[in-house]
Amino acid sequence: MNEEQNILIQEYAKTPLQNFAMKDYTIKQHEGNFICWDDIVVYLVIKDNKVGKYSFDGNCSNITTAAASFLSEFIISTSIEEILNRTYQTMVNHWFEVSPRRKRAAVIAILATRNAIHSYIKDNKQDTFDDIIGD
Repeated sequence: MNEEQNILIQEYAKTPLQNFAMKDYTIKQHEGNFICWDDIVVYLVIKDNKVGKYSFDGNCSNITTAAASFLSEFIISTSIEEILNRTYQTMVNHWFEVSPRRKRAAVIAILATRNAIHSYIKDNKQDTFDDIIGD
């Protein structure tokens, strides 16, 4: 992680976007990270198989808050099929990179979003951190 990435994370953590419990959502999903005790709830409005609205709340670390907020910048109007392919590498490709120890915090919002979509489409799948982080 370089200095620019560190500044990006600090800014998103300090002034997060879409950090609220949405009232009129299509589906929501809770995920927890037992390693650092983060937990997040992601709220989605899905319309025409695209994410129309997104928000999150929970007991989040700075990295989780920053990553969930950052995700809000490139999730609206995205097809649910595309979101099911998002991984940690997607975050890195958008300049959001963290140390290996913090990867779970960086992807928990993606994990919650993907699992919300799995519930929405009723495909009986549930992703794990390993599915998102890869390595």
